[in-house]
Amino acid sequence: MKRRSMKSNRKVLKFKRRHIILILVLLLSGMLYQVRYLYRLQIEGIRYARESDVASVTDWEPFNNTNPHKNTWCPKAFCQNSPLCTPCQRRHLLIISTARSGSTTLLRMFNALPNVRLSGENHNQIKFVAKLTSNLLENRPRLLKHPMDKPTGPFMHNTIPQGSFGCIAQDIFHMMNPPPLAVQQNKAIQMAEYDKDLILGFKTVRMHVGDWTAQQASEYLKSHFPCSRMIINYQTNITHQYVSFRQTFGNSSETYSGPSMNALKKANQFQFDLYQNLGDDYSKLIDMDEWSKDVHVLNDILTWLGFDQCHFEAMVHENLNGYTRDTSTELQVGKHCMPPS
Repeated sequence: MKRRSMKSNRKVLKFKRRHIILILVLLLSGMLYQVRYLYRLQIEGIRYARESDVASVTDWEPFNNTNPHKNTWCPKAFCQNSPLCTPCQRRHLLIISTARSGSTTLLRMFNALPNVRLSGENHNQIKFVAKLTSNLLENRPRLLKHPMDKPTGPFMHNTIPQGSFGCIAQDIFHMMNPPPLAVQQNKAIQMAEYDKDLILGFKTVRMHVGDWTAQQASEYLKSHFPCSRMIINYQTNITHQYVSFRQTFGNSSETYSGPSMNALKKANQFQFDLYQNLGDDYSKLIDMDEWSKDVHVLNDILTWLGFDQCHFEAMVHENLNGYTRDTSTELQVGKHCMPPS
């Protein structure tokens, strides 16, 4: 019995030794793989530097905060640049409004400015685009925050630079706001070059719809559209707004998170909170009950945006009496109107 017990103990010891040795081999293999991987990256980086006639690897700063528009359009923007994305390169102008408060009039008037192209409603597409980032942040935050490559494991990923999702979001809205068809059909025009210096954007009356707060929306806009200006519009007289809903849409106005007075108050509160979170460098808060009676309110916005010798001579109205366009007033912005540099 003792001999059998000794043999059994020896077998257990051999089994444990084999497992220990196997584990050590696997650990060493993983470490060697990591060393080889990092060494290869270093060699590739040096080779790239030589081929690019760069004096040394340390002279090149691939991750920086350079702002190409720091003196004009977005002086306070925080730009998270990387070799994959420079999110401050493209300028944006967003009109964020509540429904039936003159947003389409604002769209038409600001679209008349030189070097500006704004598109209309998109059913709150920005909220869905935001999920591209939040899906990773909520489930695997280290994929966007880890400063080094992760070459092994089920979630192996090379470093995803901070700010790189901004270019994806901007490209989606660029595709939704393309040049006119005549320009697209002209093969002599390069689309990227044609739009390079334009101020792009859109208007939306649904930013407040969904499960995000004004603070979350503000943080997303600042990080993904960092070189932006935003006109935040509302109407003080929500009774007039409520009546406009009913007269134009009837019961179907529930599509716009209405038509209750309480819902309109909540939408206005979102506008105020969004403005507070964005601040004066990014946004201006305007009231339809003021600017619809005094065009100088909008001309002050032009000065804030940096347009030179530009002014609206008179108000024009979209959706007059429902969806009727006002064709009696000529839309003018000044003969010598110049866009921001």
